[in-house]
Amino acid sequence: MKRIKKKFVFGIAVAAVLGMVGSVFAADRGRDGEVKLIYWQAPSTMNPYLSGGGKELEASSVVIEGLARYDPDGNLVPWLVDEIPTVENGGVSEDLMSITWKISEGVKWSDGTPLTSADVSFTYDYCTHPDTGCTQSNYYNDIASIETPDARTVKINFTVAKPFPYAPFVSQQAPIIQKAQFEGCIGAKAHECTDQKFLSDWDRWIQGKRLQAKRCHYFRSQ
Repeated sequence: MKRIKKKFVFGIAVAAVLGMVGSVFAADRGRDGEVKLIYWQAPSTMNPYLSGGGKELEASSVVIEGLARYDPDGNLVPWLVDEIPTVENGGVSEDLMSITWKISEGVKWSDGTPLTSADVSFTYDYCTHPDTGCTQSNYYNDIASIETPDARTVKINFTVAKPFPYAPFVSQQAPIIQKAQFEGCIGAKAHECTDQKFLSDWDRWIQGKRLQAKRCHYFRSQ
């Protein structure tokens, strides 16, 4: 599921400049070599659900993403889906009690397996388990159930009407994690298997000093 178009190097100092990388993404992949992002402190974990720090959220967003995200102007844009669900296009129910997302065809994880609705549903189970200690659980408030009628469809049912139903699985604060990687890490076990679950996604990681990532072979351009 990586969308790395460059080779990223994270220094121990890690400045919140990932928001500016959108303009870099617009360029041809690999055209300019590597991009170095210097932060004030190295990320302590690559699991954004176990840390509320900006450096962890931004560093992990190079690897894992939400169904949609916000552009530099604050507009919600589709990322792992083809369109943003609305009442007008039928993606949001008229009573505002549900939203249905359709994952884009062909999105893959870095191991080559497809991103599916099961990964989305699992992410909810992971973060809302009372023993996980998920720091982003507020993004999953008021959810009654999640339905996965097929591999690419996710329907979120709410307990109350949601005029703005775009918190779950949106942006770097609520990204999707892979079920195959983390299904043994729910609840109290979440803190026993964190960083190592992301090692295959990084070319090099010297914890506390440097993170280096290369463009994923399965990168799917927008």
